[in-house]
Formats: sequence, structure tokens, C-alpha cells
Amino acid sequence: MFWLHLILLLGLLSAGCTEHVLYQRFEKDMWSNYVHLNQVQVGMSKAEVVGIMGQPPTREDGDYRGGHYSFFFYLTHSMDFPDSNTVRGGYTPLVFKDNKLVGIGKLDYRRAVDRPDAGNLPNPSPGNR
Repeated sequence: MFWLHLILLLGLLSAGCTEHVLYQRFEKDMWSNYVHLNQVQVGMSKAEVVGIMGQPPTREDGDYRGGHYSFFFYLTHSMDFPDSNTVRGGYTPLVFKDNKLVGIGKLDYRRAVDRPDAGNLPNPSPGNR
């Protein structure tokens, strides 16, 4: 009988702790984007990427380092982590040059826009996400 009361008491106490989430949550769209991102490969065209990922919720275009770049941003995480490939609160950037995907993730994005904090970063492998 003591164990039953203890279990009920612990159950009631733990029910009040639901406001503090200590893990990253995946919503349906984030999970879908995350899974589809694994099918995307460097060298694909914009049309091929959109066929897999769908239209990007956020897109940028600009001329950097003597070339024209397009960036598609897909929400894949609920937050950024220090060593993650995400920017701006969980978005993974896809970097296009001349209609071809040339990079995936934060490091490739920073290199394309020639950000100073990317100067000493190692070159990522094409499959590294």
C-alpha cells in the first residue's frame, strides 16, 4: 500500500513539471524538413531541391565574392546550437550558385556571404550536415 501511495504522489508531483521543457522539440514541419534534408545533395538544381523540400519559407538572393548566390532557409530545429548547421533560430540554409546547390548549413552560408567569423572555419565535407 505504501508503494501505491508513493507512486501516486510522484505522479502528481511530476505532472506539475511540464512547463519546463529540457529537450529540443520537433514539430511536424520541422521533422518533415529535417527528414527531407537528408535526401538533398550538393550539385542538385533549385528545381530538384524544391521538389524534395517544397518551397522555402524564407529566401535571399545577393551578389557576394563576385558571384550571385541564392539562399533557401528551411526550419529544421527549434533553436540554434553552438556547433549546429542552423542559423536564425533553427533554419538550415541551402546555398545555391548558378542554379546549383553548392553548400548546406551555416558554414557554407557564412563562406558564401564572406562573413568574418567564417574565415578560420575548416572546409566541411559535402555530406556533412
